[in-house]
Amino acid sequence: MKKALTFCCLATLLLVLPPAPAGTASARVFDLDPGTRLVVVEDHRVPLVHLQIDFPAGRDAPWVRGHHVDTAFRAQFYDPAGRLRRRADELGVNLGLRTSDRVSTLSVSFLRDDLEPTLDLVRKVLGNDDFDRRELRRWRQSASVSWKFQLKNPHFRLRQAQMRLLFQPDDPRVRAVERPPKISTKIEALRRARDTLLRLPGRVVGFAGAITAEDARAAARGLLPPLLEEPPEGVEPTYLPAAPRTGRPARVRVRLPRLTQVYFALTRESLTDDDPRYPALMLADHALGGYFFSRLYRALRHEGGETYGARSSGLGGVVSTGYALGTFTRTANADHTERKLRRVLEQFHHDGISEDERSLAAAALRGRRLRRVQDPARRLAEAMDDLRHNRRPGFRDRLVEAAARVSLEQVNQVIEEFYDPDDFTMVRVEPR
Repeated sequence: MKKALTFCCLATLLLVLPPAPAGTASARVFDLDPGTRLVVVEDHRVPLVHLQIDFPAGRDAPWVRGHHVDTAFRAQFYDPAGRLRRRADELGVNLGLRTSDRVSTLSVSFLRDDLEPTLDLVRKVLGNDDFDRRELRRWRQSASVSWKFQLKNPHFRLRQAQMRLLFQPDDPRVRAVERPPKISTKIEALRRARDTLLRLPGRVVGFAGAITAEDARAAARGLLPPLLEEPPEGVEPTYLPAAPRTGRPARVRVRLPRLTQVYFALTRESLTDDDPRYPALMLADHALGGYFFSRLYRALRHEGGETYGARSSGLGGVVSTGYALGTFTRTANADHTERKLRRVLEQFHHDGISEDERSLAAAALRGRRLRRVQDPARRLAEAMDDLRHNRRPGFRDRLVEAAARVSLEQVNQVIEEFYDPDDFTMVRVEPR
């Protein structure tokens, strides 16, 4: 318990320390073997180390979905006797195993003095062949209950309707909001899937915090199994073009029983973050729905009291997603709120933003960026993401600086192109 409290106190200290010294923010990249990279972000302000290992297959890949790889990846931490979790508790660490859309990630933060025992724990987790069948059965039952809950959750149903509207049925972005496959309890098949995942070329091992590059290279040796000679098919996801706008309805309704509120998403597909218009869109999005005194908040909360919350979401990333202007209100006020939501979009599209809004948005983006780069674990994750997508280091820094240099005329030109009300569909989740 004392070690866990010490760790929490040190982690909290990162929030109040002065900015990281010059020269510590950049990530260094090394080759461990022909299919594995090492990324190191040194930051010695507190005696903490963060380890992240990315394996290059995520839930959007057909192979991952077809072989229950996400289940296998999580299951390796659950041996029947609970020894691995008990050891993590003794070290006072939270070892995370998660599968996102394009990658499977092991992460753990620990005290610098606990480097060797934590590495030993990671090796044992990645080498564990004794999966707990009872835990898998619990996950299967829990997943069934969770799906039933999701179907009653208005926020999930709003998102589901958006993805179905904007993308084709076989697209991974649509599959992500459909019922997932039943969790497998076939231990041997899960072990094979996990072993294949760990040996895929394209692995990245990352260390951040109070560790030198030399120590990180030594720590990474022997951490992972040998590479596969031939990866399986279907490791890379295939994203389909967005559904044509000309075929989309102007309105989509989803009806749920016993609702007392109506939930809105005025939606279209987003840009990708390599689109030349994206920096200008970052400024426009902030002014429209990105903070407490944005256009949406002023119109729907501060002036009219229609809602407690109104915001924009889904700017997009490596692939497009669903961009939306969202809010909610009491059922009796639904039509009035919809009219106001549409009016905000129409006025934004027609008038654009002012120079004051542009400069405030640029300052906000820069300030948010400065806050985020104080966390060495976040800097590491971003560097690993840049590496995974073949980007030069510092991609997000360059995006923010590019946005800050965009002129008012350029922002308003993008607003005129992107925020055309005719390109948006109104999705409502409302009482049955």
